[in-house]
Amino acid sequence: MAIENPVTKRTPQAARDPSRCLHSTLYSRSMSIAKEMLQTDLRYSAWATGCLLEACGSLDEADRVRDLRVSHGSVVETLHHVFVSERFWCECLLADRIPPLDEIGAEPPPRGLELAKLQREWPAVWNGLERWLASLSEQDLAHVLRCRLSADRTFDFTRWQLLRHSLNHASLHRGQVVGMLRALGKQPPNVDVMSYLLK
Repeated sequence: MAIENPVTKRTPQAARDPSRCLHSTLYSRSMSIAKEMLQTDLRYSAWATGCLLEACGSLDEADRVRDLRVSHGSVVETLHHVFVSERFWCECLLADRIPPLDEIGAEPPPRGLELAKLQREWPAVWNGLERWLASLSEQDLAHVLRCRLSADRTFDFTRWQLLRHSLNHASLHRGQVVGMLRALGKQPPNVDVMSYLLK
């Protein structure tokens, strides 16, 4: 005896084409977890970076600023680069606008850059993104922001693509900082996603 499917019963077209019904069901399911995945990725990234900031806090000042010829040179300058980037994309997402990227230069680290300053200011960026993301619907995440890459080229990014870029960028540089800590003879924290899920 066939089991009546309430979805196909309400949708004659899907009933006539089972593959169409399956595609619709899978698509709806994937959309229902998209925001949850982004929220998890954002919270994981904040946790992992926080773990690294704490670990780097145990370094003496000479090791924090030592040029290791990796990424942006030193531990603190690499972390500063990630912080500035996350703050920039947070400001863009909250303002719903991307300034012309061909007019923006890399922000150099300030003189006398201190790890303690990053530890104080970074949580505000994470909290701002967390509140912004919580306020959006699934459909809002697909909203497009037009970006000018150069005088003759523009590109349309969705909100979720920009957030994913920022999170992936942070992950790349966290891996570099982990390598820096090992090069300095320190044991880095385990900042794997599984460690976050099991904590």
